[in-house]
Amino acid sequence: MGYFEHVQRKTESAPPKSSEASPYMSMIERIEQRAYAMLSPEEQAASSYASVDPFADISPTDSELWIIVLSKAREIDKEFYARLYYMRGGGTQLVRNDRWGYVLRPIITGDNATGWLNWEQYQEEKHCLDGYVQQLVSLLRMVAYDGAV
Repeated sequence: MGYFEHVQRKTESAPPKSSEASPYMSMIERIEQRAYAMLSPEEQAASSYASVDPFADISPTDSELWIIVLSKAREIDKEFYARLYYMRGGGTQLVRNDRWGYVLRPIITGDNATGWLNWEQYQEEKHCLDGYVQQLVSLLRMVAYDGAV
């Protein structure tokens, strides 16, 4: 299954918020442009961007949930979305949790093509979300408990 076979159109047509360019944002913008180009003309008319799960081939069980989480994160803050996207692409799953709704769990494989190299790499990289802890907690609770799924 190809990478862009996991493209799902986003039904909201509001333009994205603008934010400062970062390494995460430039990556996301290129991916969104390629994914959007894969949509049919009808889907493009109904949406301003396409959602892609960057780790769907390796972790398909939570892929649909990630599409929802990433789409909602994008509505909150595009930089937050880009950083969360990066964490998913590195090899992170969403796992149900009684206290938080969902939590992020790294997939440690020792191979960057299929997950994080080791726990230390994941711990270092997850700091990209440090400025978004409140948004992340709220988002994971909302998705778990407010019927967003």
